[in-house]
Amino acid sequence: MPSIRQNILDKLGDLTNLPTMSGTVQQVQELLADGSNTAGSSITIGKVIEKDMGLSAKILKIANSVFYSGRYGQIGDVKTAVTRLGTEEIIRICTAVGSMQLFKGTTGQVDLKEFWTHSIAVALAMRGLASKGSAVLAPLKNAYTAGLFHDIGILVLDRFFMAAYGSVFEPGDNSPQTLYEREQKILGTDHGEVGGLLLKRWKLPQEICEAVTWHHAPDGCPEKFKSLCELVNVGNFMCAALGLAEPGDRSLPAASNDGAWHDLALDASDLNMVAREVEEGIDRSGVFVSLSL
Repeated sequence: MPSIRQNILDKLGDLTNLPTMSGTVQQVQELLADGSNTAGSSITIGKVIEKDMGLSAKILKIANSVFYSGRYGQIGDVKTAVTRLGTEEIIRICTAVGSMQLFKGTTGQVDLKEFWTHSIAVALAMRGLASKGSAVLAPLKNAYTAGLFHDIGILVLDRFFMAAYGSVFEPGDNSPQTLYEREQKILGTDHGEVGGLLLKRWKLPQEICEAVTWHHAPDGCPEKFKSLCELVNVGNFMCAALGLAEPGDRSLPAASNDGAWHDLALDASDLNMVAREVEEGIDRSGVFVSLSL
């Protein structure tokens, strides 16, 4: 008899109604992957986004919100937003907003605002950590995206496997367990594995898919992708320690093993600096999410 895990993975492979990344988001992600950051690419990105009126409107709301503290002045169109915020920042906004729209209206155990606020915070933490650690300069461009999507499997399980996933959230025993630990105990799989499979369908870089798959168990990640995976693990732990844990966590997730801190070349001063940045950004992250949903 197939295990619960195998049933979930088999059904996941057969699902035809899984959310698919919008064409606009795919295009801007491809532009980011190209590594181009020229005046010409800025114009191209602006033109791509402008074709999606709903996405354009949300980007302008966010660009003019307290999330950016008004430091770019009043922005009236997407081209100006791209010029003032920069292509990479606009691509981050576009990816975040587009992803939130895919799962809008999900019903189940997960509070969407809580979920995305945590995800944005982890993405910000990873961007900060990646800029500090010398060993993670190579995956720097993927740090924000991996942080944003690290828990996307939670939404897949919550929407498409509601009955089975509901049991993970039942009070049961009151032992202090993380969501990941209860998923493994009850389902035999976890949101990392499920999220990694979704991102492979979206054709995101393998580095991001592997980092998401193994972010709670970095030692299992293929060596060539391990730095980004460890970065997700540390960023997730940092946000949980600051009071912004994954939905459903009853205890602080385990930090990565001591090797991660060494591999990433992070020291206490780096962590303290990024922690302060994340704390300052938590309220702004909530504003970002409210404007995006």
